[in-house]
Amino acid sequence: GPDDDGKTVDGPHVFAKAAMQYGIDFGRRGFGSIYVVASGNGGRFQDNCNYDGYANSIYTVTVGAIDEDGNMPFYAEKCASMLAVTFSSGTSQHRSIVTTDWTQRGGKGCTTAHSGTSAAAPLAAGMLALMLQARPCLTWRDIQYLIILTAQKVDVDHSEWKRNQAGLYHSHKHGFGVMKAWRLVNAAKIWETVPWITSYLYSSDEIHLQIPKGTNQPLTITHTVTKNDISGLNLFVLEHVQLFVTITHPCRGDLEITLVCPSGTNSIVATPRKVDRSDAGFQDWAFSTVRCWGEDPTGVWTILITDHDTSSYGSGFIQSWKLKLHGTWITRQQFDERRRLVLEAMDGRFLNDSYQRPCPKAGPDAAPKQPVSQRTLKFVMLAGIFCLVMALYETFEYAACYRDEKKAQRQRMLEHLQTNPSVRDGDIEDADHPESQRLLSNETETVIPLDTFDVREIALDIGNSTNDGDDSESLQLISH
Repeated sequence: GPDDDGKTVDGPHVFAKAAMQYGIDFGRRGFGSIYVVASGNGGRFQDNCNYDGYANSIYTVTVGAIDEDGNMPFYAEKCASMLAVTFSSGTSQHRSIVTTDWTQRGGKGCTTAHSGTSAAAPLAAGMLALMLQARPCLTWRDIQYLIILTAQKVDVDHSEWKRNQAGLYHSHKHGFGVMKAWRLVNAAKIWETVPWITSYLYSSDEIHLQIPKGTNQPLTITHTVTKNDISGLNLFVLEHVQLFVTITHPCRGDLEITLVCPSGTNSIVATPRKVDRSDAGFQDWAFSTVRCWGEDPTGVWTILITDHDTSSYGSGFIQSWKLKLHGTWITRQQFDERRRLVLEAMDGRFLNDSYQRPCPKAGPDAAPKQPVSQRTLKFVMLAGIFCLVMALYETFEYAACYRDEKKAQRQRMLEHLQTNPSVRDGDIEDADHPESQRLLSNETETVIPLDTFDVREIALDIGNSTNDGDDSESLQLISH
């Protein structure tokens, strides 16, 4: 993923996006590949995982970290797109994660110092593997639902937990809470596959609105989603919400963007970053949030953009924005019933039982997608090797011949100076110099005989010029 340096805004590019989309559509025989992404270790730089296009994607499971006391470590990042957390390292007084280490004992050793969100994400992946072992037909969206409905709150006093309209608690620090393998596997046994995803998109016109400076007067933009807007989409329950913005600003790190759902649930999708002094702004960047999960999509959506820069240097402008709502056509009552069944399964009654809901039919194994043939790849590789060889040859030839060419050039300059004393002595501009006198004299003036010209043709040409009304130059023939 991108650097966790508190100033980078980057994510998957064209081919990575295509690969992720292909995995979602065709991975695991149509149930979708599961992408687990670490939230990042840029907390000490005030970084935020909403600036990471992988952690910000609707297709990924974004996992943060907590230390052994259940608190957010100094290196961990916050964001509105985080789903959950697992355990990892903390301060020097806390224990880290034990894992295998191929650099120890000839590849057979272990380490007790594995740390960061890079240690938290594999723990989450292992728990998801246990879920799939219990119920292989879980889709990529089923996985996200089960994480959200089974995660448990941690660090209750300091994590700013927000209860949304659907009764779910979310924190920018810890997502929906800490993942527990017991709860996940029990819930997987009784889970019914969610219906297909459905989406609503609103795109603004080119607006070019100035962002006021100061924290007391954010730029406020609202948009109302009505039942008519989503009629035919069967979008009843929200999942991911994406806000795409194009903003110009002389210092991107001064901006803060908050998205407020119709229920009043707020998501800080962009936080200020002191080391981000870039003037690149945001170019159709997608911020996402999961804090409105399970809510009703209809109502007034509000965007608040705050410029924390109070100086008089430059101003920011929002050029355009888009709001994309993802969800499903299960009703709110059906969502609440699913949540109730998950809570009932936590007593373990289904864990060692043969009971399991029937799985939907799996799709066929998709053939690997090959946008470029093997023959074309070989040709491109050979062409690249040829270009590399030619470049090396030209480089070595230039290095070897450069000195000889410089010597020859110097010799030609010396010979020129010897044959042209005026150039060597630097007095070519002296008017009394013999060479200057020779050039200025008119002894070599060329005299053209008069009989060279046809006087009749000249007179005719002069007459024609006069008749045309043009200014003509008089021709004087001087005989010597």
